[in-house]
Amino acid sequence: MPKIYNRILYFWKLIGFETIVWILGLFYFAFLNSPTKNHFTICPLSNLGIEFCPGCGLGSSISFFINGDISASFNSHPLGIIALIIIVFRIFSLIINNRRRTCLMSYN
Repeated sequence: MPKIYNRILYFWKLIGFETIVWILGLFYFAFLNSPTKNHFTICPLSNLGIEFCPGCGLGSSISFFINGDISASFNSHPLGIIALIIIVFRIFSLIINNRRRTCLMSYN
C-alpha cells in the first residue's frame, strides 16, 4: 500500500469518526452558518407551532460565540457557551481515548 494511505488510515484510527463529525460541526458553525438568517428547522416542537423549545437557538448561540459575539450568543441561548465547552471537552477526550487504544493495539 502507498505510504500516504497508511498515514491516512493511522490518522483515522487516531482521531475516530465521532471526533471528525464534532470537528466538522464546529467548522460549520464557525465558517458556514449564518445565525442571523432565517432557515428551515427540523425541530418538531417548532414545526408544531410551540414557541418554547429548550434546544432552539443552541446552534446559533455556538456560532455567535465562535465568531466573537458573546452578548448575542447569550441572548440566543444561555447554555450555548456551556454546550461548546462540553463539545470541545468531548473532542479532546475522544482523541485521548483513541490515542491510548491505538497505542495499545500497536503493542499487541
